[in-house]
Amino acid sequence: MIPRIDLHVHSQFSPCAENVSVRGDAALAVEKGIEVMAITDHGTEPQPRWLDRYFAELERVRREFEGRLTLLAGMEVDVVEGRLVVESGVLRRLDVVVASVHEIPQGVDAAGYWRRCVLGAVRSGFARVLGHPTWIYGYRVELVEGEAGAPEGRVVRLPVEHVLEVLDEAREAGVAVELNYHHRDPNPLFVKLAVERGVELVPDSDAHNLSEIGNWSWYEQALRAAGVRPEAVRWLDPGKLG
Repeated sequence: MIPRIDLHVHSQFSPCAENVSVRGDAALAVEKGIEVMAITDHGTEPQPRWLDRYFAELERVRREFEGRLTLLAGMEVDVVEGRLVVESGVLRRLDVVVASVHEIPQGVDAAGYWRRCVLGAVRSGFARVLGHPTWIYGYRVELVEGEAGAPEGRVVRLPVEHVLEVLDEAREAGVAVELNYHHRDPNPLFVKLAVERGVELVPDSDAHNLSEIGNWSWYEQALRAAGVRPEAVRWLDPGKLG
């Protein structure tokens, strides 16, 4: 059975939020039978300016839903040039860090940049989840055998050997790969390889809208597309968080 957890949910502290909020997310989580949820707003600078207001609201909502929902402090942190952009002192205050590559600079080796960023996140000692690993703004990401070759338009071709290197290091570091509802990610082959390499998976909504929370049938569909049975998956154990 797919665990009833969601470790990547946005709130009013993300500029891209639609109708989500810390309290609204928590209330819907209880309604949907979610047991553990992390509120993970965007960390795009060393000291996010919304942080104090976030912690105050999170604590208020935690008290309101005590005994019905485990609500974790988290952040979706940008990975740029192989480094998490948020200061380590901030990251230490969090229960869950989702590390995500959102953009690729113009003129770089796209596959090499992806590899450097994702390995940097895995090796950081802070990331617990790799966010939408095959979704990058403005690009289509494909997995290919052999060399990546020259890019064609807005397509990033990831050599399978790069992907296996990332997955093996993620497994050893205890970093999970998310099934991301918002972006319908990762690529089915990426999911298949993650399961084969023994990497933990976590069903995340990456919700920017309340309608994106708790859509369990999509996670089942994503596993079927990858040729994977739910019972074959190593699911992230929420008891090891927080």
